[in-house]
Amino acid sequence: MSTSITVLHVHRHTPEEVEHALAAVFAREERARALRLEGTYAAVLARAIDPELAASYAYVILRPHLAARWTPVLELGNRTEGLDVEISRLLGGCAVFTTFVYGDVVSGYRLARRGAVVDHYASDPTALHDTAQDAAEQAEPSASEPSEPAQLEAWRGHPERFADLLPPGTAPEEFARVVLRPGWWDEHDAAATPAPAPGDDEASTAAEVDDAEGIVDETDRMRCIGLAIELWGPSEYPFAQDPEEIPNKVAGPAIAVAYA
Repeated sequence: MSTSITVLHVHRHTPEEVEHALAAVFAREERARALRLEGTYAAVLARAIDPELAASYAYVILRPHLAARWTPVLELGNRTEGLDVEISRLLGGCAVFTTFVYGDVVSGYRLARRGAVVDHYASDPTALHDTAQDAAEQAEPSASEPSEPAQLEAWRGHPERFADLLPPGTAPEEFARVVLRPGWWDEHDAAATPAPAPGDDEASTAAEVDDAEGIVDETDRMRCIGLAIELWGPSEYPFAQDPEEIPNKVAGPAIAVAYA
């Protein structure tokens, strides 16, 4: 999969409230609204991604799932640095949890709350900087993406910082162990562990098994993050795929907005 996907999830606010917050953000930037369309998901999506649409920033806002309190917002145009922070600030400091995946290389999340970033995670922080730029076709590097070794640890992800947002029975440390650590972070941590002594067949075999299990599908990881936090529901997270593959019956009615 080579698709780049970014989905913002706004906690305890309606699609209309999210739409008004987006309008305020782009009004401040003096960017004219190029589209506002409400209808079935497939219809508004088709218009939002129409190459003839004269807009650089496009979003599809969905209704929350009946089993969740998060309003999903699909970011379809250029990436907007700090959009989650601004939405949080404009909507009374609410939580805005953003999930993303860039092709087969890296996935992760970012959490804004009370108008500030409180946690972020990248499955491979060394790949995030260049991959995010290529995926979004940006000319300037983002200040929030790691470019120095000293910044890598900040992207480990700390679910204990939002333990109150996790479903009952989901422990932050278990979420990190099962979903966030496999792959680059396990390898990174293992590099600090002494290698098995010569002749220690049991330890060597365990290391080989770990290596074999180190390949992680980043799209599946994005889906697991969404499922663990129940951003859509307890048994489904449909956004870890090309937006055009999401069925109408799953997405339901939606609002598309775009800005020049």
